[in-house]
Amino acid sequence: MATEVAASPERPPIISVKGLAKKFGDQQIWDDLNLDVYRGEIVGIVGGSGQGKSVLLRVITGLVTPDAGTISVFGRDVRELSREEKIDMESRWGVLFQDGALFSSLTVLQNIQVPMRAHLDLSQSIMG
Repeated sequence: MATEVAASPERPPIISVKGLAKKFGDQQIWDDLNLDVYRGEIVGIVGGSGQGKSVLLRVITGLVTPDAGTISVFGRDVRELSREEKIDMESRWGVLFQDGALFSSLTVLQNIQVPMRAHLDLSQSIMG
């Protein structure tokens, strides 16, 4: 059963991407891309190879600079964050790209728990 998460002034998006554009040479990755992600929402980005899925995550996380558009996280434009605010924001998320390194001796859950243990003060019972 799918649950729809509606926008409202009381429930602003956690991540908001507006008018995003990115090109690599002559290759237009996207032009005027818009995306809002709300607390509790699970979002899947689906597309073929070279369609810009990984580039989108790299732009949102600040690893790649967009050619146009804005990105807000927790209501703040990421371009206006101080160095300390960027570090705080980056400590609140994790991204694993398709060629990322996993520990083959660990289960999926245990691999997910590795950065959680390093950055969060959570008990094992909360992490699963």
